[in-house]
Amino acid sequence: TSKTMGLRVKQQSANAMAIAEFLEKHPKVTKVVYPGLASHPQKALADKYHRDGLHGGMLWFDIVGGSQAGTKLMNSIQRPWSLCENLGATESIITACAVMTHANMLKEDRLKVGITDGFIRVSCGIEDTADLIKSLSIALDQC
Repeated sequence: TSKTMGLRVKQQSANAMAIAEFLEKHPKVTKVVYPGLASHPQKALADKYHRDGLHGGMLWFDIVGGSQAGTKLMNSIQRPWSLCENLGATESIITACAVMTHANMLKEDRLKVGITDGFIRVSCGIEDTADLIKSLSIALDQC
């Protein structure tokens, strides 16, 4: 409901920022895209237009090992993460787009729109940040 939207957006944004910072340091991640990161090419623009430094709950990253590693990550990720082809829920969702949402596209067409074999989309929910990072860390270490 709109009554809790402010609280949800704050927690989703905080989770996304913490997860993005964690992923930037992980050796099995080659790229992280989140507008709150200093490394984002349009960080200044995001800061100008995103109120109170809240950059939302969506981010994506590239995992070393392509679609095989993405599949392994999806098979090993544990709660509180959910696997589904959805966005913006109160639960955190992770998707290996090359083998899930965009599996019906030819690889060359996926690449044209920026969806690499290792493209992992994350929609952060409102769970505890440390729990999300711990589960993601364990799953990434298995890839």
